[in-house]
Amino acid sequence: MARTSLVIGGGFVGLSTALHLQRLGRRVLLLDRHAISSTTAAASYGNAGTMAVYANVPVNSPSVLRNLPGMLLDSDGPLSVKPTLHLPSMLPWAALFALHCRRSAVEHTADALGALLQRAESGYEPVFEQAGVDIDAPMGVHASGGDDAARQPFAVREGYLLLQRTEAAMQASAAGAALRRRGLGDGLRMHALSSDEVLELEPALSAHVCAGGAWFFPDGWLLSEPAALMRALAAGFEARGGELLVGSAVSIGEASSGGGGRGGGVVVRLSDGSSTETVDEVVVAAGAHSKPLVASVGEWCPLDTERGYHVAFAPGSEARLTRGVCDPTEGFIASPMAGGLRVAGKVELGGVDAPPTPARWEQIERASQAMIAGVGPRVPSADWLGFRPSMPDALPVIGRSRKLPSVLYAFGHQHIGWTLGGITGQLVAELADGRGPSVDLHPYRLGRFWPFGG
Repeated sequence: MARTSLVIGGGFVGLSTALHLQRLGRRVLLLDRHAISSTTAAASYGNAGTMAVYANVPVNSPSVLRNLPGMLLDSDGPLSVKPTLHLPSMLPWAALFALHCRRSAVEHTADALGALLQRAESGYEPVFEQAGVDIDAPMGVHASGGDDAARQPFAVREGYLLLQRTEAAMQASAAGAALRRRGLGDGLRMHALSSDEVLELEPALSAHVCAGGAWFFPDGWLLSEPAALMRALAAGFEARGGELLVGSAVSIGEASSGGGGRGGGVVVRLSDGSSTETVDEVVVAAGAHSKPLVASVGEWCPLDTERGYHVAFAPGSEARLTRGVCDPTEGFIASPMAGGLRVAGKVELGGVDAPPTPARWEQIERASQAMIAGVGPRVPSADWLGFRPSMPDALPVIGRSRKLPSVLYAFGHQHIGWTLGGITGQLVAELADGRGPSVDLHPYRLGRFWPFGG
């Protein structure tokens, strides 16, 4: 009899994990609090869509601590705090974040992220094969933007630009470039461009946003519509016998051996008071909502949330750019997507329960209009807020629970959940199958924050 696995979380990490487990011959259930790719779904729906294989440089750094007071006082800056009752509970996360701003800790994170990012695209190959998705083929019925969008491929392969507003900023970015090369090796292609060269690639950009030049990653690419790929993956999962469940998981526990349950199995309890069937293993891939599930198993986890926003501009605005463009000064990425340009970013601290801050959307709109000529007004009905699952050291949690070995962890991917979904699913499937993982999982273990817990 085939083993049964239940994955909690229907974002890219959860979908990829479910498809990897399905390839093992398991019966797989995928549980999410919302329908896959709905606008109320987690960060996978509203992200910038970039396959960010170059993103091994964490937000943590010694300079962040030095500049933090000024950043918090800048109401239009990339980082803000929303006054909520959640903020006191963030103190352990904040203390650990500060601890991991040491140079040695930043280098450790860059190396550990690099080990995953080098395998990011190969980790998706089995996912796409299992789901029957050709990433370079038209999105077809999975696209939501009409016939024109349906004819576009899932992937836009035109590279990625990381802008520098001043020569001083370009010089300062050399440290990050060194970390990228250190953690990602010779396979990383990264070129320094002058301001004129940037404007040759993207003539709609305002000169002031690239006065210092840019770093160009020619192998970078992005999704025409992240939700369309999520729908395609979910459809492929179901077509091969996978089961999609809608419900909000609140706890995980061992199943009783009586009442027909399988001894040694686990069950997931839902917010409506019901429980799932008994399964052989549960994978926690619930992103920013993973912390209570970890606590229900009896383990401590310093996971918290970065609230991120996106705005979308009217159809046709996507023609203003050819590729993904990041302005680190504003803290956002502009991505030409099917049916309009999307600009996603900002970091707001304040938990998952507080309502959006409308000023963030307005800030992104103003900055986008100043950055990109002719982009036009945003579409307010498309304004979006999502929650990035953030660990204090910018590393995800991947591994097996020490308290309940039938529970596997796959969460905390911060800004790169879409990028790392495939390799994370592969590693979880290797653990579930009793094989040695193809990447050393020691840096991603939950207990790495001992003696603070776990």
